[in-house]
Amino acid sequence: MSEKRPKSAPSLVTVDVGSVNTRAQFFDTVEGSYRLLASVQAPSTTAAPAHDLNIGVLDALEQVEELTGRVLLSERGLLISPDEESGAGANALTATFSGGPILKVITIGLLEGVSLTSVNNLVNSTYAQIVDSFSLGDRRKPEAIIDSISQTKPDLIVLGGGTNRGASRSVIRLANYLALALKLLPENLRPDLLFVGNENLQEEIESLLGALTRLHLAENIRPNLEDENLGPAAHSLSRIAYEIQARKVPGLDQLNILAGGHYHPTAAAFGRSIRFLSMVIDYPKGMLGVDIGASSTTVAAAFSGELDLKVYSNLGIGRGLNGLLEETHLSQISRWLSPEIAEEDILDYLYNKPLAPQTLPATEQDLAIEQAAARQIMRLAIGKSLAGFPQDAIYPLPGTVPWFDRIMVSGSVVAHAPRLIQSLLMILDSIQPVGIATIILDQNNLAAALGAGAEINPLLAVQVLESNSFVNLGTVISPVGKARSGSPVLRLQMVIDGEKKPVVEVNEGSLQSVSLPMGKTADVYVYPLQNMDVGLGPGHGGWVRRVVGGRFGLIVDARGRPITVPSQPDRRKANLDNWQQYLLES
Repeated sequence: MSEKRPKSAPSLVTVDVGSVNTRAQFFDTVEGSYRLLASVQAPSTTAAPAHDLNIGVLDALEQVEELTGRVLLSERGLLISPDEESGAGANALTATFSGGPILKVITIGLLEGVSLTSVNNLVNSTYAQIVDSFSLGDRRKPEAIIDSISQTKPDLIVLGGGTNRGASRSVIRLANYLALALKLLPENLRPDLLFVGNENLQEEIESLLGALTRLHLAENIRPNLEDENLGPAAHSLSRIAYEIQARKVPGLDQLNILAGGHYHPTAAAFGRSIRFLSMVIDYPKGMLGVDIGASSTTVAAAFSGELDLKVYSNLGIGRGLNGLLEETHLSQISRWLSPEIAEEDILDYLYNKPLAPQTLPATEQDLAIEQAAARQIMRLAIGKSLAGFPQDAIYPLPGTVPWFDRIMVSGSVVAHAPRLIQSLLMILDSIQPVGIATIILDQNNLAAALGAGAEINPLLAVQVLESNSFVNLGTVISPVGKARSGSPVLRLQMVIDGEKKPVVEVNEGSLQSVSLPMGKTADVYVYPLQNMDVGLGPGHGGWVRRVVGGRFGLIVDARGRPITVPSQPDRRKANLDNWQQYLLES
């Protein structure tokens, strides 16, 4: 018989339903601390032939039962009242979801560079596609709004504009256009409407539009010209997105009931974990998280608890490859391929993968193409996100990411690569960090689960985040600046247990690891040459205290920013092979 578990240590089951995979994790206490005890995945069943996401959920939960020996399911469903004598059941379940159809949204604001930008930022924080946008400065006639609603058949319209003491007549004019458009549509085709503008107009908006469609009101996302306040409206948008998805995805309501209402969009839960981790980092450095999925990619950047969250619903390594091919030139993908592969073979794989996103690469060539595409997806997503980062974040060079203290990456294409060196290279090549940053791999796709679980049990989330459930790939030092090709750009010396190690000199264009055993702590003196900058100021060196060794020890990336890959096949192959050769796993 299992030992009794103390009532003060509730267990937790988390479920994440994606477009391809459904994951389940089980957390409980081990020797007084919360730990991940099981992590499994099953095929998602939101689409044909099952059309019921809970079939995949039950499959995943049955796997958890097999791994842990704990009974979680009965004829009545999930046991959420654990039997302390038998050890059966769990105390709580949370659900995260990203597997439904992407919401089609029309955004409307008064000024393109003010309220409309804020409305777009709001919509881009969840799984949605903006199919059209309007503002007062739009040169199209008012009837274009009506035509667009009729032709695109959006799921949702988001209307913003006016500060709380600002414009009113112009906002009401836009609302009247919407009222006419809605009247011309059959009731069953009318989109939901979310108003996030001047709060003093809510009663008038209710009077104009409330009887025509499902109207939702939220706090003004632009209470004044200087400030953007997306938080309250983002909560409303999340709820509305769930209601729309529940009408389209069989089983989603049952999943929400199973989770006791502890349901979150996967991106929002992922962002919560990144925001929490940023709170222990000294400003102006922050925490960056990237989650690359089959249909979408999420970028979460947090600085001292302030989160910028973006979801790119047209960029992913499955169905999202269609969006990638629309936004990038093939050469930006093929530059990361060491073997020379014909363009038609690359395109053949990239066009066929969205048709069967659950399939795995069958050959080394397929794997190389998929990992090259993943690099470009993350590169594009990061580039699109830079404008939303804080204005006082420090960018050492135009076009680079700002200084980050930690970088976490999730997603099967990176987390489940056959070799960890492939995971590391995908991260370094795409994000191209600057200064000194620790690279963390979310190998069990836990970040979103813990973000959702923190609502129920904050202590569990904290203890698991601090455990060895995440893989520390290593701290990377990336000097930035201009230097002669092949010339020395950095010297460093490690001190381990009071013993000075030999000085290491690093040349421009190189990528290498310096031996530092996994989990071992060292103090590192960094001395930049040729006025290079590692985050201490151009040409300035100093001590970096308590660097913890990762799977690749201490990494030095001196390939310059942005990384330049030769276009000639022979030189490109030599560079890519050399970068991989000098990264030695500790």
